[in-house]
Amino acid sequence: MSNKKENSTGRKSLIKHSAVGAALGMLLTLAAILVFSALIVSGVLPATLRDAFILVSVIMGSTLSGLYCAGRESGGVVIAGLSSAAAYIMLILAVTLLFGKNSGETALTFRIIIATVAGASFGAVLKLHRKKKKSKLRR
Repeated sequence: MSNKKENSTGRKSLIKHSAVGAALGMLLTLAAILVFSALIVSGVLPATLRDAFILVSVIMGSTLSGLYCAGRESGGVVIAGLSSAAAYIMLILAVTLLFGKNSGETALTFRIIIATVAGASFGAVLKLHRKKKKSKLRR
């Protein structure tokens, strides 16, 4: 019975850390989009690369999300990265449904989802604890 209780507590903490990580990642994404849009409006960056700047912002935010979640969890960084990506995707879809006016942005939404999974997995893998192995030449 205690194993089930520990397992359920682990799931709750994973969900909590994923949600907090996704919120932090979304804040970073919005800040980066704000900076990129200010640079586009001022003429420093070309407006034709709008989608690329959005994807870069999403990758930065989802990487932070994966880093946060994997850092808070005791084990399973890949699962932590994927769960933070899922929470981040839910936030993206909610924002898209609330504020999306064009149905032509579907391709961009799919690219954002792919970038989110890649970024969160990358961020989680950065938290792997690598063992320092001696070189075979030095033995």
